[in-house]
Amino acid sequence: MKVAKHGGNIYEAAMERGIAIEEILDFSANINPLGIPNSLKEALIQNIHSIERYPDPDYKALVGAIAAYHGVNEQWITVGNGATEIIFALAASLNSKNSLILAPTFAEYERALLKAGSEVHYYYLKEDNDFQIDEGFKKMLNPEIDLVVLCNPNNPTGQFLNRQKMMEILQQCRVFGIRLVVDEAFMDFVEAGEEESMIACMEEYNHLYVIRALTKFFSIPGLRLGYAVASNENILRRIRDNREPWSINSLAALAGEVVLKDQAYIRETKDWLHKEKNKFYEELNAIEGIKAYKPEANYIFFSYNKDERCLKEALLTKKILIRSCGNYKNLTNRFYRIAIKDRSSNEKLIEALKEVIYES
Repeated sequence: MKVAKHGGNIYEAAMERGIAIEEILDFSANINPLGIPNSLKEALIQNIHSIERYPDPDYKALVGAIAAYHGVNEQWITVGNGATEIIFALAASLNSKNSLILAPTFAEYERALLKAGSEVHYYYLKEDNDFQIDEGFKKMLNPEIDLVVLCNPNNPTGQFLNRQKMMEILQQCRVFGIRLVVDEAFMDFVEAGEEESMIACMEEYNHLYVIRALTKFFSIPGLRLGYAVASNENILRRIRDNREPWSINSLAALAGEVVLKDQAYIRETKDWLHKEKNKFYEELNAIEGIKAYKPEANYIFFSYNKDERCLKEALLTKKILIRSCGNYKNLTNRFYRIAIKDRSSNEKLIEALKEVIYES
């Protein structure tokens, strides 16, 4: 099975061009530009000795912090080495025969489901409908499908379903006996995200599984930390019984305990995104040949329709890296995704795009 290519491969870009990683302005990975919370930096320094012993195999303190953050039962949580480990663990434990995912969407769903032996079906999102889920998707829900995986907001398109629309899908899934996995890896960036999260619906629906990640919002992708929330304790027990021991290192587990309590950092992040998101979107959309899709999280999906050039390669000559989406199912090389960064970095990208497009 092929390894999926993701954003954030700044190492490859730097090596191919013979330059240092630090010279590249990276818009390909959707990471919080505020950087590691100071509370976590201090905690890591004070607890560096924790790597001298094995982590708690049950990660009780981490699970307790997550449960308190969401106000749910600790027994409804399982943790993993990033959201990707959770995706593969859920796919293996749910043992789907026929699954349904979107096209385009995050590539690891397909890889995890195929590895677990599921036949994967696709709902092709339509460009003329701005890649939104429409009524046609609901028509694909039937008793032959036993698992649906949705990314909300979707990666890379940014398409977002509020809780009311997600509830309609969830209830229809229950009618047909379909398990629903919702990947909310970017939900923390969504305005009023916790109000829209499906975690609040957990107690009533035991066929619902929600995946979350801490790495992007708290700028710790190198530590790898994710978790799932579900009220179906039998499935979660199966995941815990089958996972490799100590898949989360001591410092990553500590990070989860610390960052979820850092309300000042959470507020600062939301304030930054509120200020930058619409401004960046409007400036991008004003460039000739670009159609940007209104963002809900910390990244913007856009198409370039003026000519056939590859914007990724053109921008790399200016030491700026963006994510080409041509390797996503149902997308072409016209489509790109960029992170929303600090004001100075965003302005550099806008100016570089104008130079590439207007001065050619």
